[in-house]
Amino acid sequence: MQMRFSTCRLLACMAVVVLAGLPRVAAADELDSCVKLSDDLAVAECSRVIDSHQYTGRSLARLYTRRGGAYQAQGDVNRAVADYNESMRIDPTYPAAYSNRGNIWFRRGEFDRAIADYNQAIQFDPKYGIAYANRGSALGAKGDLDRAIADFDQAIQFDPKDAEAYYGRGSAWSAGGDYVRAIADYDQAIQLNPKYGPAYVNRGSAWGNRGDLDRAIADFDQAIRLDPKGPKAYYNRGMAWEKKRILHAALADFKMHSQLAPSDPDGMTALKRVSKVLRVR
Repeated sequence: MQMRFSTCRLLACMAVVVLAGLPRVAAADELDSCVKLSDDLAVAECSRVIDSHQYTGRSLARLYTRRGGAYQAQGDVNRAVADYNESMRIDPTYPAAYSNRGNIWFRRGEFDRAIADYNQAIQFDPKYGIAYANRGSALGAKGDLDRAIADFDQAIQFDPKDAEAYYGRGSAWSAGGDYVRAIADYDQAIQLNPKYGPAYVNRGSAWGNRGDLDRAIADFDQAIRLDPKGPKAYYNRGMAWEKKRILHAALADFKMHSQLAPSDPDGMTALKRVSKVLRVR
């Protein structure tokens, strides 16, 4: 039976606010407060600061972008896009607004629109590593793996401590079947962020696709410890148990996966497959 372990898809970075270079102006504490607050508090505070009419230009564009990021984190995509658009109207050269809006198109599966926005962000700031990583994710999702890897290379060059860039490049290597390079990049991502659950899932998948089922299971175990509600780790661990012919453990994992992701047909197919074998026995 030929079964290939699946990986978590390439991930664009979530909404990012660039903190460097905040303007030294009167009432700067208010701008800093808006930018640094958590998403659940940033909407109200940024709205208050915007309505104070004390900021113009790049400073005001940052406020709209930060509030857009908070709306995006809350799932209010329409308001997020409106704020990014307003940020661009106020300062058409502010790269973070384009990168963040690109993330919305990415998550909608509109990869060409996402790439267009990431291109704009990079045009306005050729050293904007986050935009390269995001564009790499979109290119990878389109299957353009060579260009995706080139973008992740660039992102890593600008920020060698960007765990998500290593994760993204590892996902591109894995998609191309180069599991050795993929594992090396996932290793680096995990070293930089030991709690990076999806990196364990994908590294486990790479180990599984190389036939090292014990290492794969160890990584899936760690991913589940970090996120007990992440369905992909249960599905992949179930596949590893199935390949080892430890079918009761496989069945338990496929059942958990189906509970967590009932709309995923792969989980139900696996559950039926293993249940049938156990009944025959």
